[in-house]
Order: sequence, then C-alpha cells, then structure tokens
Amino acid sequence: MWRPTILACAIAAAACGGGGGAKGAPTVPGAIDPFSAVFRAVEQWRQGWEVRSMDALAPLYRHDDHTVVVYQGQAHVGWPQAETFLRSVVDGAREVHLTVSDGQVAALGDSGATYAARLTREISDGAVTVSDTGYLTLTFARSGAAWEIVAEHYSYRAGP
Repeated sequence: MWRPTILACAIAAAACGGGGGAKGAPTVPGAIDPFSAVFRAVEQWRQGWEVRSMDALAPLYRHDDHTVVVYQGQAHVGWPQAETFLRSVVDGAREVHLTVSDGQVAALGDSGATYAARLTREISDGAVTVSDTGYLTLTFARSGAAWEIVAEHYSYRAGP
C-alpha cells in the first residue's frame, strides 16, 4: 500500500525537477538528482519508441562495445548489434504504443541507476498488431549531465 504513495511522490518530484530539502535530493548546487534524470530519460525513451525514431532513441544509449539490449532472452551485445536490432524493430513498425507503470529507480552511487517497470507494448506493422505485457529493466550510467542506457532487458510471458 505504501508503494503507490512513494511512486506518486517520486513521479511528482521528477515532474518538478526534484529539488527542495527532501531526503535523497541533491543538496550541493549543481548536483545531479538520479531519480529525476532517470525518469526524464525513460520518458524520452518511451516517446522515441512511440514516434518510431532511431534519431530520438540512439542518443539515449551508450555507443560502446559494452552496451547490451536483451529482448526475450536474446542478447545484442555492443552498440552496433544493439542498434541493428533496435533499428529492425523501429523500421518494421507502423505504430508503437507503450505504457510504463509501477516504475522504480534505484541509484547506484552518483553515476549509475537502474529503472524497473511493468511495460505493456503494442506494435503494429500495419496488418498485424502484437500486444504483450512484461517487465523492463534499464540500467543507466551518467556521462557528464547525460544519463545513457548501458543495458536494456525486456521479457514477457509468451503464449496463452
């Protein structure tokens, strides 16, 4: 029962940029609040998918050999492989609708964070729409003021 309250507070803090004297908020001028930054990055990720734009998605990922995207147990290791996979899904879709719910952020020091949430996804190629609901985990690393996705994992229960 307390989780929805905490989640609502976290979302509200993210929407207004965090701040204030709240416990866990940065107290040093110029400090970066990982909770707000990650919630903003996740929303950019969701919007990038919905507009089916690799130009919007690509800057959200770290472009190195350690970036990993796992989809239904299949790993795409390194940015070139991850980009190829993401592009194939984006280019094959005519419509994408994502609903992210119950999101939780865990800070990993000052330069990392994980985000875990329930994801409901509908992807259509114009003829067939596929719907699934599963769990999404994004791992972020801070690079300057930007928070980049270094690992993405999405899985769902397949079949009836």
